[in-house]
Amino acid sequence: MSARVVLLSPHPDDAVWSLGSGIGRWAAGRTIVLLTLFDGEQAPDCVANLPAHERWRRFAAPEWRRQEDCNGAARLSFERLSMGFEDAALRRDYAGDFAYDAPQALFLAPEPERWPALDPQQVARVQALLTPEDIVFAPLAIGRHVDHCLTHCLARQLVNRVYYYADFPYAHGLGEQTLREHLDSLGLSACEETLRCSWSAWREAALCYRSQVLMLFGSQGRFLEQLAEHCQVQGDEAICRIWSTRSM
Repeated sequence: MSARVVLLSPHPDDAVWSLGSGIGRWAAGRTIVLLTLFDGEQAPDCVANLPAHERWRRFAAPEWRRQEDCNGAARLSFERLSMGFEDAALRRDYAGDFAYDAPQALFLAPEPERWPALDPQQVARVQALLTPEDIVFAPLAIGRHVDHCLTHCLARQLVNRVYYYADFPYAHGLGEQTLREHLDSLGLSACEETLRCSWSAWREAALCYRSQVLMLFGSQGRFLEQLAEHCQVQGDEAICRIWSTRSM
C-alpha cells in the first residue's frame, strides 16, 4: 500500500471545516483518508428522549453526523473511515451517568498534564489502520474540547509523521501571539506552511454539515462569514495553514 494522507477528525465536521480543500494539492496524488474518531453508535432514544435540561446533547446524534461526514468527504474526493468512539457529550461513566454534566465541562484546562489519560486500546486501534509511511494530520486542540485534546494526544503517540491544523471554529479570530502561546503550552516547536486552495470547494464541503452549521452558528450566512474570515478568502482562493515539528 502506498503512503496516504490521513486526516484525524475528532468529530464529523472538524477536519473538513479546518482543512477544507487545502490538502488536495499538497497530497500530490496520494489517497486522502478522513478518519473520524468520536462518531460512535448510539441507540436513537439516547438523544431523542433526553429531558429538557439535557437536550444540548442532541447536537451529537451520531447517525445524522456520520451521514453529513460521508457527504463532506465525498465532496472533496476523500475516502472516509470511522473509529466509532463515543462522543464526549454522550459518553457514560462507570455508574452509567453522563461523564460530562454540562457543555462547559467538555472544555479542559490549558495544561495538557491535566487532560484525561488516553485509552491505550483506542491508540492501538488507530495505529493498526495506518502504515508507518502514512502522513497524519491532527488538530492543535485549540479551544481544548476534550475530544480534540484526546485526538491531539493520540496523534503524538503514533509512529507516523504528524502535521497539525488549527481547529475551526475555535481558532477563528485567534491572534498570532495567542496561537504561539498555545503551541508552547503543547510543547510544540512547529514550522508553519501556508497552502492556497479553492474556496468554492471548501465552502461546498463545509456546508454538508448542516446540523452543526445551524446548531453552532444559527444560520448558513453567519457560518460562511466566519469561515471565509478564518481562511482569508480572496475571490476563489482560500488559505489553509498547517504546522509541522520537522523542517520543511
